[in-house]
Amino acid sequence: MKIIESKLPFSYKTIKVTQSRIDKGLLAIPVSLIDYFPKNKNTILIATGISVEMSPKHFTPYTSSSRECRIGGIRNFYEKYQVRDGDEIVVQILDVDKYRLYTENQFENLIKETESQFDHSKDEEEATLSLEKITKITNSKPGQALLSEYYRLAKTIIKSRKKITSKPSFTKESVSPAMRKLLTQLYDGKCQVTGFGFLMKNKKPYFEIHHIEPDFGDHLKNLLVVSPNIHAEFTYTVVEQFFDSEGWMRHVKFNSQEFTVNHIIDKLPARFKKEVHYEK
Repeated sequence: MKIIESKLPFSYKTIKVTQSRIDKGLLAIPVSLIDYFPKNKNTILIATGISVEMSPKHFTPYTSSSRECRIGGIRNFYEKYQVRDGDEIVVQILDVDKYRLYTENQFENLIKETESQFDHSKDEEEATLSLEKITKITNSKPGQALLSEYYRLAKTIIKSRKKITSKPSFTKESVSPAMRKLLTQLYDGKCQVTGFGFLMKNKKPYFEIHHIEPDFGDHLKNLLVVSPNIHAEFTYTVVEQFFDSEGWMRHVKFNSQEFTVNHIIDKLPARFKKEVHYEK
């Protein structure tokens, strides 16, 4: 088994397949993964791609006479997705004796396509649906898609924000639905500067999203969830801002009062990993 950095904002497991198993329509389960599979001969359920249909497949444990842990009846999957020697199959453990398989290309493309839909959401409802779809594709725990998409967007390059003309001056675009969804859910309305949160009469959090530099737009390094009072401080008082080498605001001083700025990025791993397991 080899661990490498994932190109996606998710950790996952793959099996690198060999031509001999492809020819036999089998998926050999490496010893490094056998703890996720039954100890005895059994029929297990396999879903492929994003299909909800589960197909029964014959499972042979490592303790059998073949001395190989394997899943049979995979030929149609190999043929449908044109799997070749050396390709990687993403393996997900859904439940007891229930699994899902993707080709790695299919897995990557599905995630990237849905991430693009998320980025271009027309409203927060669309953003929510995209996050739910990503959660299903990746078989993630609730809330993981929020953190992973935050991580992905935080790693993008800051670009100057587009302006729309509004006489007699320029008016900036509002925060995108995708960004508002992420920030609302992850910070739960709590101010990144003071740590305090406020609720409206309808019990929804009351906060504002502050652009640190107006021309840098909706990049996560340029957005802060703040209380209305702190937003007013940014707008009307003398402000000193202190950034780290990666561009995150770490401290802010209003007149003579200094605050530490909280960021979700500090609670996330430096990178996500991919485990590559090998058929014999």
